[in-house]
Amino acid sequence: MADIARLKPDAPLGQQLLQDGAMIVERVIPTDLLDQVLAELRGPFDQQGLKFTNEFNGYKTRRLGGILGLSRSAADILAHPLVLGVADHVLKPHCENYRIGSSTAIEIMPGEGAQELHRDDDFYPIRVPGIEWQISAMVALTDFTAENGATRVVPGSQDMREIEDITADQITQAVMPRGSILFYLGRSVH
Repeated sequence: MADIARLKPDAPLGQQLLQDGAMIVERVIPTDLLDQVLAELRGPFDQQGLKFTNEFNGYKTRRLGGILGLSRSAADILAHPLVLGVADHVLKPHCENYRIGSSTAIEIMPGEGAQELHRDDDFYPIRVPGIEWQISAMVALTDFTAENGATRVVPGSQDMREIEDITADQITQAVMPRGSILFYLGRSVH
């Protein structure tokens, strides 16, 4: 099984992300901030978390969009210097600025199946060699375990191999302790 690179915050993160397509930086976000964000999201999760259920998102997964409107504390995660540093390294060489395309909170409930493997940037109409259109930074508000549905990732899949050709031994789960961040490129399969 392939493994996801695990790096320290002072490593050359942007370079590693471009090389591997995915990486984890463990225990970056402080516990008190995680607790605050979870507390702010609890009510919205319970009240509206199931409105995005479908075949792709799952029927036992709660999702919230527009997180900054639901959790003011989440801004400290979205604007974390480590997250911005990685985004700057990967995206800024090819643009003057970039923006948040989506801020989503996800709560996977017991019994949910694995999501279909996909690329987040497949909706762009073109690809330009050497230019990344987007990155994702997935923050573990709770521990990500194999049992509770840690995101499946295919390290190295930014090489644009066909998703249908990916074998089980190329897939790994982003198991990580709470406060960690999984970064992946838009063209990486997950």
